[in-house]
Amino acid sequence: MVDLEQIYLRTLETCAPQRLIARALEPDLPRDVVAIGKCAGALLDGLTDVGDAFVAIPRGYREPSWRTGNPACPDRRDRLCSTIQVHRGGHPQITRESFDAGRALIEFVDAHENILFLISGGGSACVELPLAPWFDESGVIEANRKLIASGANIGEINCVRKHLSAIKGGRLAERVLGNSVTLVYSDVSSGALADVASGPTLPDPTTKEHAIAIARRVGLHIDPPETPKRIDRSRVKLIADNDTLTETAASMIPNAIRCEHQIESDVQQAAEELFDRVMQLERGEVLVAGGEPTVVTRGDGKGGRCSELAVRFAMLATEPVDALFASSDGIDGSTGVAGFRVALPVKFDRAAAQRELERSNSFAVASLIGKPLRTAATGNNLRDLYLLARS
Repeated sequence: MVDLEQIYLRTLETCAPQRLIARALEPDLPRDVVAIGKCAGALLDGLTDVGDAFVAIPRGYREPSWRTGNPACPDRRDRLCSTIQVHRGGHPQITRESFDAGRALIEFVDAHENILFLISGGGSACVELPLAPWFDESGVIEANRKLIASGANIGEINCVRKHLSAIKGGRLAERVLGNSVTLVYSDVSSGALADVASGPTLPDPTTKEHAIAIARRVGLHIDPPETPKRIDRSRVKLIADNDTLTETAASMIPNAIRCEHQIESDVQQAAEELFDRVMQLERGEVLVAGGEPTVVTRGDGKGGRCSELAVRFAMLATEPVDALFASSDGIDGSTGVAGFRVALPVKFDRAAAQRELERSNSFAVASLIGKPLRTAATGNNLRDLYLLARS
């Protein structure tokens, strides 16, 4: 019998950003570094040579171990860089701290020539600056709140964010005086690197027309300028994404069947898709899947993507399945846990469960039918991992 919890924890350890960044490093990268997002601290710790550094992270996530000092001796074990700034901002909501970090970021970039950018998910909210004079801080905060609650997918959300921002959608890279290299630890769809942290250093493939249409759908009215479509003296490289996470987990399971695409549909459709795939398994096989389904916020309950997916899957399951639904960053929405492990089928009041789902209170139901997975913030951010064993 495969221990799904151990597979989950071992997968996170193997995919730790400070480990995987080594695969993307090249000779002669810029020494001055900007690290943004949930994994900014861990990614910076994966470097061996740093000049000046700027770090923007959401509150509660790992800080870097680098300290300010004179890195004259490369053999010193205490990690020193010339200067380091660490700023904390909001997530998933943009806060006034996020704007403070945004102003400091612009000052840092303008003061340096060649820059290495380390970009991970969570950067859209923790560091921001409105695109003046079109937008102000209050307008950007409200727009972000509506987008998150709307059920729009992350690509749509980030399309609008890019057009409101002086940092996102390639505008940060446009400010770089010399050359820039971007290494991306991705929490978005395969290949969609310009969506990670809303692509501050990558050309934006979306248009203002796309942004206007999405914004109108969620009750926002905007008329932004166009984002950069080409950025000179800039290149990008992937460190890892959700495919890395699922490939790693599958390699640890003898009878693994890996889902060939990320799960990104509405959460009910996601549950139905996973259920159909599990019913096609032979007994003893384990489905390994990942992604990030969309969840519409309908009430003031306590929940997250993984807890809601666990409940909706449980409402479908009629045969023995050992299932784990967990976030790679250790934080599932507002639940305070990473996700849930559920032994199915399980008896529970489905009508009552549906009522709780209708007010976005999936955590209460998931806690009754499954085991909460409690970890500290992991330092990873490669979307969610789903392990489903047919028994």
